[in-house]
Amino acid sequence: QHPPLGTYTVVSTYTPTLDDEIYVHPGDQVQVYTEYDDGWCLGSNLSRGNLRGVFPLHCIRPSSSPSLTSSS
Repeated sequence: QHPPLGTYTVVSTYTPTLDDEIYVHPGDQVQVYTEYDDGWCLGSNLSRGNLRGVFPLHCIRPSSSPSLTSSS
């Protein structure tokens, strides 16, 4: 068992579609254990009974990070 990479606040909702995914909602606190190259991460949702599973990294991106869709 690896120590978590950090604890983050969820900024967007994700509803799971597969068995290994977990529900996250803005304001939830999640611990991230692994970041994957495909834009997903493995973590536990501390706000919802420590549910463990995968969810998209964009759900925990800080709002201060530059947006990929911003016009230049």
